This record gives sequence, C-alpha cells and structure tokens, in this order.
Amino acid sequence: MADKTFQIATYDIATSRDIALGGSYHFDAVIECKGSGGDRLAIYFAPPGASVPANIYNPVTKWATIYVPAALYGWYRDLLLNEKPVYAHCFGDHPEWNNIATGEEFTGETEVMPDVAGWLAAHPAIANAILWESASGVQAYPAWSAAMKADLASAFRQAWNFSSVMTTDPVPNKKVLADADSVVQIIDQSYAWPMFLAYVAQSLAVEIGSRVGWSLTGYSATGLAQLFDSRETFHWNAGAAGYEITFSHGVAVPCTPNQGYSLLYAGMIGPNRSSTIAGLLDWCRSHLRHFMGGWDTANVYDQWQYRGFPPVIRMIQGTSTLSEPSWGIQHITGGCWGTTGFLRAVLRTVNVPARLVTHCGHAQPNFVEDGLYLSHGDDPYNALTTSVPPMPISQILISQAQFDAWFGAGVSATDQCSNVGRRTVDLSLTWLPTYLLKAYCADMAAGKTHASGSVYDIYKNLYTVALLEVQNLWGKMDAKIGSLGGCAHL
Repeated sequence: MADKTFQIATYDIATSRDIALGGSYHFDAVIECKGSGGDRLAIYFAPPGASVPANIYNPVTKWATIYVPAALYGWYRDLLLNEKPVYAHCFGDHPEWNNIATGEEFTGETEVMPDVAGWLAAHPAIANAILWESASGVQAYPAWSAAMKADLASAFRQAWNFSSVMTTDPVPNKKVLADADSVVQIIDQSYAWPMFLAYVAQSLAVEIGSRVGWSLTGYSATGLAQLFDSRETFHWNAGAAGYEITFSHGVAVPCTPNQGYSLLYAGMIGPNRSSTIAGLLDWCRSHLRHFMGGWDTANVYDQWQYRGFPPVIRMIQGTSTLSEPSWGIQHITGGCWGTTGFLRAVLRTVNVPARLVTHCGHAQPNFVEDGLYLSHGDDPYNALTTSVPPMPISQILISQAQFDAWFGAGVSATDQCSNVGRRTVDLSLTWLPTYLLKAYCADMAAGKTHASGSVYDIYKNLYTVALLEVQNLWGKMDAKIGSLGGCAHL
C-alpha cells in the first residue's frame, strides 16, 4: 500500500527542463501533478539513454518524483486527459514504485497488478524456461527458493511500472584489465542477478500487459531460452568467481531493459516482430558506426570510456573518441559482434528473441521466431546499405532458406566466407547506392576498365564481369549518375 495516495486535481506541463540534483540532467518534458492538499508528483521524461536521478518521496514537503522514458510522454498525458479520476501513489521506502493510476489502490498502469507467480503457475512452459545458473548448477523457476521468487516478484513490479531493479548501468567489470590486455567481461553476482531478473521481469510485463502485438506463449524452446535462460546472457565462470559475457553472447554489456524498451518505444515497435526488427535495424543504419582498431582494453576505453565490452547504454547515448575529440559524439558499435549483442539486448525487451550464429569469424543475428537473419552483423550500416533513395531496411533480412543456401552444411567454407555480407552486395545491384556510384566515378576518372576498376572489386568474389555486364550494371550506373546531375553532384 502506498504511503501517500492523492487524487490529482490539476497538472501543469512543461516542454523542457534542466535540473541539478547531484549532477546536471536534461528532460524533454515534465508533468507536475497536484493534489488539493498541496501534494505534488512530478513526472520527468528523459531522452533515450539519458542518466536520471533516483525517484524520491518526501512526506514533509509532500513532494515526489518519477523519471520515465520520453517515449512514454503520450501515455501519461493521455491518461491525465482522458481518465477521471486519476490518483498519484507515493512510496517512502520504495520510491521506485511511485506512479499514477486510475485506481485509489496502487496497481501499476491502469489495471490490477498481476500476480506473476500465479501467472507462471498457469504457464508452466514459461516457468520452466526461466533458468538461473549459479555455482551450484542450473535451476528452473519452479525450484527456486522463496527468496528468489520474491526477488522476481519485486522486479516484475518495477518492470510493470516501466522501471527496473537493475539500477547500475553499465554494470562494472569485475575483471581488472591492463591497457594491453584483450577485453574480458566478468560481472559480479551482485550485479548479474539483478540484470537477469530485470530482463525476465521485462519480458513478463510485456507479455502479461499485452504491450506488443505478439505473444511469447507459443515460442520454441530456442526462442524462450534467449529471453529466460541466464546462460544466453552470460555464463558462470568459477575461475573468475563471476558471470562472463563471451563473444558467443555478442560483444555488448546489456543496458537496463527499460532503457532498451524506451529506445524501441520511440516509434520502432511495429504491429509484428519483423516490422519491429526492421525499425531497430533502421536506427542502426542511421546511427551506428563501426569501431576502429582492435579489442585491447586501451582502444576499447578510448571509444566507449569503459574497460570491458562496449556497454549498450553507451551505444545508445553516444560517446566521444578520446584520442580524436574532433569527431564529436558518435554511436559506436563493436562491429558485427557488438551489433549482434546490441540487437539481442534491445529486442528482447519487447520479446523478440535473437541469437548469435557465426561463420568465417563473423557474427550474424538470427531472429529466432521469424526465421530471419542478417548475412553479416555489419549489414545495417554497410556503405552499400545507404542509397538514394534509401532502400527499405527490411530488404537486408534474409529467410531461413536463403541462409541455408549461403551458409548451410553443404556449402564450402570458402563460399560461406564469400557469402558473409552478401545480401547488401546483391541489393546494391538494384539500388545502386551512392558508395557504388562514387566508386564508378573514380574508375572513370582513372580510366579503369570494368575488370580493373574498384566497382568490380566489390563484386569479384560473387560475380564475373561478364555476368555483371549481362545485368547492365555499368549502364544502369550511367543512367542514375546522369539523373543526379553527374559525378560532381554525388
């Protein structure tokens, strides 16, 4: 029960505000809810990836705050506009539960707080898929202790209210690394357990609250594992006395799930999983940049200011490269391995499971329940993916049948290597991206033939010059360059 519940009599909306509270914070909007007795609850809407202070409730000053993603502004505004009465619920011991609702009893959102234990009892396939690995082995939810189940119930309550029991982001790396060391990511159990709970709770809140247009209740065992098996996020490393994220998980440290959800909520969640995947891939195309150099700790710190795997929160927020400050703030990804880890962490917040597969030393995301893949984790921001006009990003996804034709058991290792990233190469024959046109202009300026030019360098592992000429590649490029005003206008 809330320490203080008051009916909201009036509210004020400000479109932007900066505050100083143990640090400087910027918010896109603030809604200040007021009760007739002087009680106030301020709802601050934070930009994607922004750090925020902790919620507060002070019964003496009658002042409470909550900090939520800016993408939820419309939900809160519409609730206040369209529902009457609306109540504010404030908690002294658990201010992270502060929220508004239509009921006088605290419920979280506008409906009764679900009994997550009861829901799991009614859905044994989901309950048995929730697996936690410890030093003692792997334990499914039904066999958890009462204390562990209570922890999940608490995490669910926060996820239901768009918050998270995972409060440190990025979590610290337990492994102490010298500058020359290759990065290793170890998470202490004190951080790994809340991270695991936060993501499980997020998936359950999304499912039980029907927050997306699909359900996980019919998912395959592989799909459920990506969401609920801790070993798909990290595995117990007894020698390090902690949980290790390896390259097989994706080279990225997951952010708080409400931050990943906030990113998607800003216009990327579609009517189905595949359109949501495409929405995030389009964000990657527009924002992500491949990192420079190798995986030595000094280089990683230079680009993400973190001595470990790249944190997803830093990829969302953007970072500066310390050795090249003139580059400004960029959204840097750790190549195909980092992007696959990023996609896995963010998409699972809306119950879109993805796993990492690998060929020829490269990572490729597999969107399990839709049978979709990328031919290379770098495909979204590959130079060939940007064209004028831009190609629909959904076209870079390939089906299970196409993936098997390029990377299946009967395909030679040499051909598998040639097929890494092939989808963007094939699409470039249709879309004629700017990168390709500029290469052709450079070839013409240098007097290169079709066979000796840099255009053919793009295709030579997959196509002969004769085959490209049959497809009239150079003629189509001539026509498109002419339509754009010539090489000088590219």
